[in-house]
Amino acid sequence: MIQVDLLLLDGASAGSVGATVDTIAAANRITGEESFQLRFIGVPARVTLRGGLEAHTTPLDAAEPRDLVVVPGLGAATGAEVAARLAESDAIRTIEWLRAAATGHTEIAASCTAVFLVAAAGLLHQRRCVTTWWLGTELAELAPGCHVDVDEMVVRDGRIWTAGSAFAHIDLVLALMRHFGGAELTDELAHRLILDERTSQASFLVPAHLAGNDDVVAELERFIRANLTEQHTLASLARHSHLSARTLDRRTRRAVDMSPLQLVQRVRLGRAVHLLRTTTMSLDEIAAAIGLNDANTLHRLVKRHTGKPPGRLRR
Repeated sequence: MIQVDLLLLDGASAGSVGATVDTIAAANRITGEESFQLRFIGVPARVTLRGGLEAHTTPLDAAEPRDLVVVPGLGAATGAEVAARLAESDAIRTIEWLRAAATGHTEIAASCTAVFLVAAAGLLHQRRCVTTWWLGTELAELAPGCHVDVDEMVVRDGRIWTAGSAFAHIDLVLALMRHFGGAELTDELAHRLILDERTSQASFLVPAHLAGNDDVVAELERFIRANLTEQHTLASLARHSHLSARTLDRRTRRAVDMSPLQLVQRVRLGRAVHLLRTTTMSLDEIAAAIGLNDANTLHRLVKRHTGKPPGRLRR
């Protein structure tokens, strides 16, 4: 039996909590026994989730870490909101508890803004991780020793699991089910719950949103979007921005955590996904419209960043 703790803070995502409970319950029904034992834990004995739902918890002071701890998102939407939430007393206590839990054999999994709790506990140093895509830069600033990969939906590095935005929590739970329960159980869960394990959140990224903190990078993103069919190079982008190639590279990495040429590919990807979902254009036509050589190049770009071939996105 795998003992699972669902660690809740006030304002936590009710949807993520429900997804965890329902998936574990379904797994136990499939196996015909209590393969996964679930316990709610938190700083107070009663936690109010986002939307007003309440959950009764075992207080952290009385909760010894078990096999797996799952932490849903905090309900914060911006970097400032996350910073303020981390400074509150229950978050500070949770961070201390996670830090202590990591010294044993417990696996820790967090999604969305809850990843910031794991970072504040010092558990992401020299690890790959992911959070909701628009907060990737803020996470890297909080934990400068980590590598944030916002292209991924779920990242496992050692005993630390992280997932992207709030609705990536179900992908996190399925990944945990696959790890602890095996592929057969997970496939049956996905079938019964009508779930699809997504492998990337790249198609949901909006570089303009990410670039908003740097006027130069934001303008560059607009220029790329307006000139997708051009064959951009680092030198040509630097000339357009009136910066040296080295300075432009440094600014784009700081603003959007990618190089200028990666930004070009990301904008092309976003446009390609939009055309796949909203038009009947052929793959060759879409490739030409975004400045790629042919349909094969488009196929590789989409598959690499979304985990699915273009035809799957079209359906």
